[in-house]
Amino acid sequence: MKQILDWNGGWTFSKDPEKRFDPAVPFGGAPVTLPHTWYTDEDPYQGDAVYEKIFSLRTSADQHVFLRFDGVDKECEIYLNGKSIGGHQGGYTRFAVELTEALTEGENRLNVRVNNEKGETVSPLSGDFTLFGGIYRKAEMWVTEDAWFDPTYFGTEGVIFRTAIREDGTGAITAEPHIGGKAEGLRIRCTLTDPDGKTAAQTEGPAGETLHMEITAPRRWNGLQDPALYTARAALYRDGKLLDEACLRVGFRSIGLDPEKGFFLNGAHLKLHGVAKHQDTAGVFSATTAEHWKQDMAIVREIGANTIRLSHYPHAQGVYDLCDEMGLVVWAEIPMLKMTSKPALLENAKEQLQEMILQNMHHPGICFWGVQNEIGIFGQKPWMPDGVRALNDLAHELDSDRFTASANENSTLPDSELEGITDAQTHNVYYGWYYGKMQDHADFLDEFHRINPEVPLGISEYGVDCNPVFHSETPKVNDYTEEYQALYHETVYPYMAERDFVWGSYIWNMFDFVSAIRNAGGVKARNIKGLVTHDRQTRKDAFYYYKAQWSTEPFVHIAEKRFANRTGETMTVKAYSNLKELTLRSGELTETRHSDTGVFRFENVPIRPEGSRVTVSGGNREDRAVFTRVEEADSRYIFVDTNAGLNVRNWFVDEQEEARMFPEDAYSLRNKMEDLAANPQVMAVIDRMTPKLGPAVRDEDHGMFTLEAALRYQKPDYTEEEIKALNEALTRIPRT
Repeated sequence: MKQILDWNGGWTFSKDPEKRFDPAVPFGGAPVTLPHTWYTDEDPYQGDAVYEKIFSLRTSADQHVFLRFDGVDKECEIYLNGKSIGGHQGGYTRFAVELTEALTEGENRLNVRVNNEKGETVSPLSGDFTLFGGIYRKAEMWVTEDAWFDPTYFGTEGVIFRTAIREDGTGAITAEPHIGGKAEGLRIRCTLTDPDGKTAAQTEGPAGETLHMEITAPRRWNGLQDPALYTARAALYRDGKLLDEACLRVGFRSIGLDPEKGFFLNGAHLKLHGVAKHQDTAGVFSATTAEHWKQDMAIVREIGANTIRLSHYPHAQGVYDLCDEMGLVVWAEIPMLKMTSKPALLENAKEQLQEMILQNMHHPGICFWGVQNEIGIFGQKPWMPDGVRALNDLAHELDSDRFTASANENSTLPDSELEGITDAQTHNVYYGWYYGKMQDHADFLDEFHRINPEVPLGISEYGVDCNPVFHSETPKVNDYTEEYQALYHETVYPYMAERDFVWGSYIWNMFDFVSAIRNAGGVKARNIKGLVTHDRQTRKDAFYYYKAQWSTEPFVHIAEKRFANRTGETMTVKAYSNLKELTLRSGELTETRHSDTGVFRFENVPIRPEGSRVTVSGGNREDRAVFTRVEEADSRYIFVDTNAGLNVRNWFVDEQEEARMFPEDAYSLRNKMEDLAANPQVMAVIDRMTPKLGPAVRDEDHGMFTLEAALRYQKPDYTEEEIKALNEALTRIPRT
């Protein structure tokens, strides 16, 4: 029988910026334990690094040895005793290599050369998140008999289980084996165990065949209501001896998607409302463990989401397992965030898609395979629709039971050829933050549906940045306050919730995450759109707005508690709750309010200089806060941009002045960088006046962003006067 050995200890690690690694020579380094990433905020190194492990292993002549990695970011080559034995291109899927032929008796030296540079042929090439680098998920060594379920088959367990619900309600499951080694005399025995641990079906047959089992009335995996899971086992035998076994949890369910009515699970309509998340967390970054996954999913459970977008790449198997157990509908996706014309890039995307699907198609919670995210942001090129169609077709070929999905952005218009290729079409929309007004969300949804009435529409991202130390009684865009984030979500979520043709929506993001290119809201190297901070310690107020919409666990939360010091004699106290009636008590004041929206406002609550204690209660739930009257506004609550001149929105006070500064018939900071880069006269002005901006403007990765947006988030070392002078000079160049 196969042995599985923990292979996470005993490694050394060293960066190799000069690429001096020679597989014939020991490399050494500092001791590390897997999972491991070399990323730090102080040193976001991108380049080569080398892991090394010295080990001894005794095996018999007919045994085979495999090394399996759950994730190496982003490319790697593996050497045993100086000999290359394989590698992998892609940082987020599992893979295995065989060591048998290169093993020696006694001491062996294993090296893994890892590179996390963007490159040109392995996705992702771009993205608003960090390529951390490292062997950042666990590693295992498999010692098998002379025949085995092949872990090198696209990183799978060597057996592909497929489940289905037939029209008559019966269930079917197939086991597709992929076997290595000596084939003579092999047989496979398959067993299906129900959620109560009882045998539901079993069969046996020759190892070279796909095995089939049926179940008359399967208990369905039914989301949050009943996430019923079966266990499928395939055992490999020869002459009655057990050689290998593969065991995975599976589920039976049916799904549907209608452009007018939305998503259906087991024939019942289910409005999908949820969150998106990245895999990193504070302290360990991408090198998370099961404890981190459980913590994250417990917070997702708390907010009451029924779906999750695990973006922008395949996540760890343990995360998908937790989603199955919780009953979450899952969107899984490959890291296709920039599609160039290079055939090798598309081939790599197909490889990553095939690995993701074959490794994960047993998960009943996964209902969507995502094939691209915002590729149009770099300009829509003629090869893109064909590339998306190729990925879409491959996903359907591998798995006809699930929907394909893609996420477009603001510059991809509703009549674009990129719309409607996949089964489910979604958009990432940021009206009221990067562009437009919050109310534009509603117009976008209606206009898209008018133009594409046969395309099922969802919202894959929406949100705003928030640093919960900043506060305002009059919140506005780009002030990074907790109040603006809450106001934004209170305003835009109902637009999606009330439209039946919007099959689902995903908040961007559940948690703040690392993005080394960012410096916004006083927080470096973080995207702070999360409802929860990167360390998972602070739930921002908007978190409780959604808990009021989705959770069935009674609660009361007083909002704006961190905004404790207030000017004025009275204030409006806001609370969130999924109860229908709340009562506020403060001193002699007692008031009761009713709400069907989850938002309660108690007006004209007195604030005292010595502090006013406020209690808001409903049923047996309550929350408390203290607010203090101060003479002057607390400056700690106000975001002071050290490069305030680069926040262009502060330059004008009315639409007339804005139109003068950014004329439509001339160039300005409001033009896309690809348009600026295409004009030699414009680039001559930029190179002369602000030479540090020239490379960024010419970088095709930034082409679809305006120079204004780049200045807001990149914060180059220029003063307000210098940037204003640049804008004025650009406005003297007529647009061509």
